[in-house]
Amino acid sequence: MEIRKLNSNVSVLQPKKSQTPDPNHKNHRKVVHRRRIAMIGIIFVIILVVFGVQIFNAHRTYANTLGQIEVSEQKLGKEKSSQQDLKLEVSQLHDTNYLEKYIREKYMFSKKGEQVYNLPDDVKTTTIQK
Repeated sequence: MEIRKLNSNVSVLQPKKSQTPDPNHKNHRKVVHRRRIAMIGIIFVIILVVFGVQIFNAHRTYANTLGQIEVSEQKLGKEKSSQQDLKLEVSQLHDTNYLEKYIREKYMFSKKGEQVYNLPDDVKTTTIQK
Protein backbone atom coordinates (compact mmCIF):
# COMPACT_ATOMS: atom_id res chain seq x y z
CA MET A 1 0.00 0.00 0.00
CA GLU A 2 1.20 3.36 -0.79
CA ILE A 3 0.52 6.43 1.29
CA ARG A 4 -0.13 9.63 -0.56
CA LYS A 5 -0.34 12.91 1.22
CA LEU A 6 -2.69 15.61 0.20
CA ASN A 7 -2.44 19.22 1.18
CA SER A 8 -4.12 18.48 4.50
CA ASN A 9 -3.08 16.67 7.61
CA VAL A 10 -5.03 13.58 6.56
CA SER A 11 -3.33 10.97 4.49
CA VAL A 12 -5.29 8.59 2.27
CA LEU A 13 -4.34 4.96 1.73
CA GLN A 14 -4.55 3.81 -1.79
CA PRO A 15 -3.63 0.42 -3.16
CA LYS A 16 -0.31 0.09 -4.80
CA LYS A 17 -0.59 -0.52 -8.50
CA SER A 18 1.53 -3.38 -9.66
CA GLN A 19 2.95 -3.17 -13.08
CA THR A 20 3.46 -6.90 -13.75
CA PRO A 21 1.28 -9.76 -12.52
CA ASP A 22 3.06 -12.15 -10.16
CA PRO A 23 3.04 -15.72 -11.58
CA ASN A 24 3.42 -17.21 -8.06
CA HIS A 25 0.29 -15.39 -6.93
CA LYS A 26 -2.06 -17.91 -8.63
CA ASN A 27 -0.10 -20.88 -7.27
CA HIS A 28 -0.12 -19.38 -3.82
CA ARG A 29 -3.92 -18.92 -4.01
CA LYS A 30 -4.34 -22.57 -5.04
CA VAL A 31 -2.18 -23.74 -2.14
CA VAL A 32 -4.09 -21.58 0.31
CA HIS A 33 -7.44 -22.86 -1.02
CA ARG A 34 -6.30 -26.48 -0.81
CA ARG A 35 -5.08 -25.94 2.75
CA ARG A 36 -8.41 -24.35 3.72
CA ILE A 37 -10.41 -27.18 2.13
CA ALA A 38 -8.21 -29.73 3.91
CA MET A 39 -8.75 -28.00 7.27
CA ILE A 40 -12.51 -27.80 6.71
CA GLY A 41 -12.52 -31.50 5.74
CA ILE A 42 -10.55 -32.45 8.86
CA ILE A 43 -12.91 -30.46 11.08
CA PHE A 44 -15.90 -32.06 9.37
CA VAL A 45 -14.45 -35.57 9.89
CA ILE A 46 -13.77 -34.82 13.58
CA ILE A 47 -17.35 -33.63 14.04
CA LEU A 48 -18.67 -36.76 12.30
CA VAL A 49 -16.55 -39.01 14.53
CA VAL A 50 -17.73 -37.26 17.70
CA PHE A 51 -21.39 -37.51 16.71
CA GLY A 52 -20.91 -41.09 15.55
CA VAL A 53 -19.48 -42.08 18.93
CA GLN A 54 -22.38 -40.36 20.70
CA ILE A 55 -24.93 -42.15 18.51
CA PHE A 56 -23.20 -45.48 19.14
CA ASN A 57 -23.23 -44.92 22.92
CA ALA A 58 -26.89 -43.91 22.83
CA HIS A 59 -27.77 -47.03 20.82
CA ARG A 60 -25.85 -49.27 23.24
CA THR A 61 -27.61 -47.66 26.22
CA TYR A 62 -30.96 -48.12 24.48
CA ALA A 63 -30.24 -51.80 23.80
CA ASN A 64 -29.21 -52.37 27.44
CA THR A 65 -32.39 -50.67 28.63
CA LEU A 66 -34.51 -52.87 26.35
CA GLY A 67 -32.78 -55.95 27.77
CA GLN A 68 -33.46 -54.82 31.32
CA ILE A 69 -37.11 -54.15 30.44
CA GLU A 70 -37.45 -57.65 29.00
CA VAL A 71 -35.93 -59.24 32.11
CA SER A 72 -38.17 -57.12 34.35
CA GLU A 73 -41.26 -58.12 32.37
CA GLN A 74 -40.34 -61.80 32.74
CA LYS A 75 -39.90 -61.36 36.49
CA LEU A 76 -43.22 -59.52 36.65
CA GLY A 77 -44.94 -62.37 34.80
CA LYS A 78 -43.50 -64.91 37.23
CA GLU A 79 -44.57 -62.82 40.22
CA LYS A 80 -48.10 -62.41 38.85
CA SER A 81 -48.32 -66.15 38.30
CA SER A 82 -47.08 -66.77 41.84
CA GLN A 83 -49.57 -64.27 43.20
CA GLN A 84 -52.44 -65.99 41.39
CA ASP A 85 -51.34 -69.37 42.78
CA LEU A 86 -51.18 -67.93 46.29
CA LYS A 87 -54.63 -66.37 45.94
CA LEU A 88 -56.01 -69.72 44.81
CA GLU A 89 -54.37 -71.45 47.76
CA VAL A 90 -55.79 -68.88 50.20
CA SER A 91 -59.28 -69.36 48.77
CA GLN A 92 -58.87 -73.15 49.05
CA LEU A 93 -57.67 -72.89 52.66
CA HIS A 94 -61.00 -71.27 53.56
CA ASP A 95 -62.71 -74.52 52.52
CA THR A 96 -62.80 -76.88 55.55
CA ASN A 97 -62.69 -80.11 53.49
CA TYR A 98 -59.58 -78.98 51.62
CA LEU A 99 -57.99 -77.74 54.84
CA GLU A 100 -58.50 -81.10 56.57
CA LYS A 101 -57.05 -82.96 53.60
CA TYR A 102 -54.07 -80.59 53.44
CA ILE A 103 -53.29 -80.98 57.16
CA ARG A 104 -53.54 -84.77 56.93
CA GLU A 105 -51.17 -84.95 53.95
CA LYS A 106 -48.64 -82.37 55.09
CA TYR A 107 -48.48 -83.00 58.85
CA MET A 108 -49.55 -86.68 58.91
CA PHE A 109 -52.56 -86.07 61.15
CA SER A 110 -55.44 -88.50 61.24
CA LYS A 111 -58.99 -88.63 62.45
CA LYS A 112 -59.96 -90.91 65.32
CA GLY A 113 -60.01 -94.46 64.11
CA GLU A 114 -57.88 -93.85 61.01
CA GLN A 115 -54.65 -95.63 60.30
CA VAL A 116 -52.02 -93.81 58.21
CA TYR A 117 -49.65 -95.74 55.96
CA ASN A 118 -46.55 -94.16 54.40
CA LEU A 119 -45.84 -95.26 50.87
CA PRO A 120 -42.92 -94.32 48.60
CA ASP A 121 -42.80 -90.73 47.34
CA ASP A 122 -44.29 -91.52 43.94
CA VAL A 123 -47.57 -92.70 45.59
CA LYS A 124 -49.53 -90.39 47.88
CA THR A 125 -50.29 -91.20 51.52
CA THR A 126 -53.39 -93.33 51.90
CA THR A 127 -55.78 -93.40 54.83
CA ILE A 128 -58.12 -96.22 55.71
CA GLN A 129 -61.17 -95.59 57.82
CA LYS A 130 -62.60 -98.22 60.16
